[in-house]
Amino acid sequence: MPTPAHPRAALAAAALLAAAACTTTPAAHTTATPGAASAAPQMPDHSGQSLWHVIDQDGKTLRRLPDDDPVVTAVRKTVVLHSGAVDNRDQQNLADSIQQEFTYYHPDFVAALRSQQYEDKLTRLFTTNHLATRQLGVAWYQSTFPQDMTTAKVAMDATIEFTAADPAYLAANHFELHTRYTQHRTVSLTKNGDRWTITAIDKNPLEQAVAPPEPTG
Repeated sequence: MPTPAHPRAALAAAALLAAAACTTTPAAHTTATPGAASAAPQMPDHSGQSLWHVIDQDGKTLRRLPDDDPVVTAVRKTVVLHSGAVDNRDQQNLADSIQQEFTYYHPDFVAALRSQQYEDKLTRLFTTNHLATRQLGVAWYQSTFPQDMTTAKVAMDATIEFTAADPAYLAANHFELHTRYTQHRTVSLTKNGDRWTITAIDKNPLEQAVAPPEPTG
């Protein structure tokens, strides 16, 4: 498993990935700490079973949905597009990517972010430190729907790299360029008419990803 992120690195990652760190508590996206995060999840083991569970009020699985279920497809699309918007950023595309990011959020979530000057803070972070990030992939974990299928809680990993940053920023936060970092996220969504929108995102600190094993034979 990856080693826990250095506390300063975790705080920097929380600011960098503020779009994926927000919860329904307005200030949560700027106060993430390693101690507040849950233990690092195990890598997903699909084992031929669906990861999409319909659960009762006690959390018991009532049935599983296939990956090609229309509701699953719609929810996955929102989460994938959102993660692409927040994980692929640089100074040049930042304004457009923030606008795109907000299209995946519930209006109340957007209002909470704007009340905290989210756009200004993120812009200063990227421009001051000359940051650029790139998404390298996502992985899915067990995710759930209630019986009425009007909300969803999706567990996933996003893996990113820094493709540009000031050396002082990297040194201060114990990051390196072109190194894989993974963040576990739990994304809450609700159905608004025909659309699924994000109402909250909880995240673990950014961790250096374990390198895949070398092929043998």
